[in-house]
Amino acid sequence: MASEAPDLANPPSGDNTGQDAGLFILPSTQYVPPPAPTCAAQGLDKAATAASAQPSELPSVPSSAVTDLGPAPEFHFTFPDRLKGWDKSVAVWLQENNKYFSGVAASAIVFKGERVLVLQRAPHDSMPLQWEPPGGGVDPEETILVGCARELWEEAGLVARRVVRVVPPPVTRDGGEVEGAEREDRDLGIPFSNRRGDKFYYKFTFEVEVEDADAVRIDPNEHVDWMWLTEEEVENCRTTNGSAVSFTMSSVRKQLLGAFALRKAG
Repeated sequence: MASEAPDLANPPSGDNTGQDAGLFILPSTQYVPPPAPTCAAQGLDKAATAASAQPSELPSVPSSAVTDLGPAPEFHFTFPDRLKGWDKSVAVWLQENNKYFSGVAASAIVFKGERVLVLQRAPHDSMPLQWEPPGGGVDPEETILVGCARELWEEAGLVARRVVRVVPPPVTRDGGEVEGAEREDRDLGIPFSNRRGDKFYYKFTFEVEVEDADAVRIDPNEHVDWMWLTEEEVENCRTTNGSAVSFTMSSVRKQLLGAFALRKAG
């Protein structure tokens, strides 16, 4: 883990940080989120779900939880040519793309059939017991893609086989989502802060195929549970058995839905 790893659940100023600066414009050829009711429209806004995520008893730690996965394996994943721009160290990427951040973070969206992996944050962490994809800070000497693979290993015990694509963040401006405009690779991320809010990082999210999706293991110091959600469950912020799912941010939910849309589009 990076010594000053960013808190991916804690953006510096809500979900729209940086969007007023024109950084995040939605490319219609890559990412058109499917129409879906918001959690707030269903009475499942962040405050309500955060409250419902505070059970009288903390969830039991699953048998897949381990405190030490051991050393990370050597990663031999593949990726398409369009991702070569992220096959660079953090320092090189920031310099080449004129980004003035303390570092770069990466998240991995992993599918198992028609379900997507999410992890539940530990009760002692920020945004306790809320759900997110695996991810974290990229070490300075790593390429961004390797950092994504390492974080996936450290947080979920999964070995990356192929990095498929970048999943752009959802974009809102003037109360609506922006569609139909092109943007450069360097603008396909979103800024986040560390827990103190005094350093800012740039986060990319990638769809990643793994060697064995059934091999999920989590570190209870960071996460206490995991599950595979269908697209409908992500849309509704609720599992089929009726349990509310509180995501760390509304943008996380939208980005997961965007990943489903990208898979359908091929």
